[in-house]
Amino acid sequence: MSLQDLDALLQRRNDEPELAQRLAEPLSLETLIVLGRERGLVITEEDVFLAQQREESSVPSSELQRRMADDSRRLRHFIQG
Repeated sequence: MSLQDLDALLQRRNDEPELAQRLAEPLSLETLIVLGRERGLVITEEDVFLAQQREESSVPSSELQRRMADDSRRLRHFIQG
């Protein structure tokens, strides 16, 4: 049920400019959970991961492969050796 709360929080950004601004900036998982709690919503870390999985399931495999390649290149440059 709290995955629905996460969806509700994301919908509220259309009605709350301050929330939209906060969500547009990088924020920690804990901050996201607090933003939901402040609005009477229950959001867990698991909900965020489930939402990410849901989002990625609709992405074409070619896009997922491109993302993996980008991540791999970043790691290669980060880990010298």
